[in-house]
Amino acid sequence: MQLKERPVTRAELDMIYEDFRQLEISDGVPQREIRRIELVLEEEGRLIGYASGITEHKWLYLTDLWIEESRRRQGLGSRLLRELEQRAAAEGMEHVYLWTSGPGNPKFYEHNGYQSFAVLEDKYELEGYHQTGLRKELTHT
Repeated sequence: MQLKERPVTRAELDMIYEDFRQLEISDGVPQREIRRIELVLEEEGRLIGYASGITEHKWLYLTDLWIEESRRRQGLGSRLLRELEQRAAAEGMEHVYLWTSGPGNPKFYEHNGYQSFAVLEDKYELEGYHQTGLRKELTHT
């Protein structure tokens, strides 16, 4: 037996993930398709906003929310976020969670109904620059 530091191959990673899946099945976890929901906001054919999340059982993991810098603070981020949440709820998701960082981003999500569930203090090399986990319950429409 040897302990090595090396990247795993795609085939090895597939084998590991299949084993994780089999463990879930043996534990009785229902299998669901994981899907990415993506929304783009365009103006005159140019991308000015993007929101993306991955469905995981009853949860949406919000992976990305971006608004072009010159268009921020105009309600566009909240608009994209609401639409993504509505689409996830329509697909049966009951909750949403995300990770964000910096001093202002958590406030944006709190303004949109999210609550902090974890803070990794000073995660980055800049004092006071935390990574924050936030979550929200979704309502089905």
